[in-house]
Amino acid sequence: MELGDETRWKFHLAPFQWLALGFGLSFIHLFWYAHPATAWLGFICYTPFLVWLHIACKRPFIAGLVFGLWYSLMNMFWLGQFVGRWTSSVWIGGLVVLVSGLIWGCFYGTAAALTKLIQNKSNQLVAIRVSGVLFFLADLARTAIPQLEFPFTMLGDPVVAYPIVCFFSTYQAITTLFVVVINCTLVEILREGRLTKHRIETAIWLILGGLFVAQGVTRYVSRPASLNIRVALGQLGFDMAYGDPQLEYANIRDAANALIQRARQEKCDLLILPEAVATFEVKPNTPFDLPRDLNILFGAARGTTPRYQSAYLWNGDNFTHTDKNRLVVFGEYVPFRGIIPYPAGLQLPSGDLAPGEARTVLQLKPDVKIGGIICFESLFASAGWDVANKGADLIAVMSLDDWYIGTSAISRLAVAARWRAVETNKWVLRVGSLGKTMVISPKGEIAAELPEGGRELLIVNL
Repeated sequence: MELGDETRWKFHLAPFQWLALGFGLSFIHLFWYAHPATAWLGFICYTPFLVWLHIACKRPFIAGLVFGLWYSLMNMFWLGQFVGRWTSSVWIGGLVVLVSGLIWGCFYGTAAALTKLIQNKSNQLVAIRVSGVLFFLADLARTAIPQLEFPFTMLGDPVVAYPIVCFFSTYQAITTLFVVVINCTLVEILREGRLTKHRIETAIWLILGGLFVAQGVTRYVSRPASLNIRVALGQLGFDMAYGDPQLEYANIRDAANALIQRARQEKCDLLILPEAVATFEVKPNTPFDLPRDLNILFGAARGTTPRYQSAYLWNGDNFTHTDKNRLVVFGEYVPFRGIIPYPAGLQLPSGDLAPGEARTVLQLKPDVKIGGIICFESLFASAGWDVANKGADLIAVMSLDDWYIGTSAISRLAVAARWRAVETNKWVLRVGSLGKTMVISPKGEIAAELPEGGRELLIVNL
């Protein structure tokens, strides 16, 4: 059989049908993100596009560009809504999403062009296997685009929905590679009607299998010790993004003081509040009371020029803090400002934030350290590793998800927090003003969570 003989493909669908199927799968996969009923679609959502790429595509870069643009639009439509609201311009919001999508598409377009080049110089089976590596590298590369750091979303992210995957996977990237390899294996089965025996392919599966087993064993033998602390997660229960600014100070004061009182009554060691509940322009300025018998961790703005987002820990006598290192592109800063001629309206209301230079852990007790992460930072694996490597015993994510109400961004942030727990083997405590407020075990499982929208206190013993 000639490897290049396209009539040997077992499913004779027209090319546009393969492409339409791929777009449909990615749509379902991304909008019902990390739901157990749909998370498995990640294992097949690349397959239709790769089939079409190998059998009928004549302009691979354009094909990859379109696929990447679509994949980005499904991920980033919330960004257009977000930017459109604070610029009061739907057109500017749409422009931001389009530019981000075209940049994403360039990565996938390059991977597709290289795949086709290899196919022309070698054979289809080799090209299929190499395409998996190329698309994995494209997926990995575009999650850390300089100045445009958007880790939405690695292909393997949604499978955090399955506990068995979380047990055997310590690294988000390795899981993504595993998912891509399965997609390419399906393409090969469609091509040959069976899985072709090949030493290289066998070696890939053995290596991936070995990595997963090794990680599972490591996780089993390194169970985190009890911290002997009682922690309260305080969900304020009102919209801090689009509510009345004139009432925000009073709302924070009333909600936070009520939660502080309850946490003290429950004899908690620590209360965690969301992001942006205070400002520290010159000196500490918290709307809520600061009791001497309760540690309080919360997110606050710090300084004026430059201005930072920070995590502050009140220990009963004074404050310690750590700054946010990863900022929300087009939300907390505008990339390449001064280089790209942006529309005049693309100005942040209070100016661009500055990233912190170094992240530090916060000392709760002599034997307990907290890794404080602010909202968007939880999307980055490096943020979790950073605080874990510095000795954090638990990770606290303080968020303000109200900006993304009605979009899939909130579920992506929640999934990211679960991956940080899996990767670091630490408890992750996530707090939002309206939610999602949850306790995540080192296995990535949601141990407890609050209903979204209400003023509630969630207490956990660690």
